[in-house]
Amino acid sequence: MRKVHRFITDAAAQYGFRIEPTTYEDAEKITGFRLDRRANYVITEENEVERCDVVTLDCSGCGCGCEGGCSCGPRPGCSECGYTGKRRMPFTFPV
Repeated sequence: MRKVHRFITDAAAQYGFRIEPTTYEDAEKITGFRLDRRANYVITEENEVERCDVVTLDCSGCGCGCEGGCSCGPRPGCSECGYTGKRRMPFTFPV
């Protein structure tokens, strides 16, 4: 099930902020139009709605250090990516 969250700065929280669940209706009041219920959204402290998504990239720690044209072969991964060679990175963008 998709969700909408609100970021709130809180000095007492572990990371300096906390995340609280909210509703699509609250986010729709801010944007002024209906949101796609198949997506996740976040309401920032500036009271802006952003869509949350995930992209899969090559792991940055799996390189052998050679500058192209190396004969090291395919890298099996590293402990940073769990030996998969891929990383899933979350990002947000305005609706």
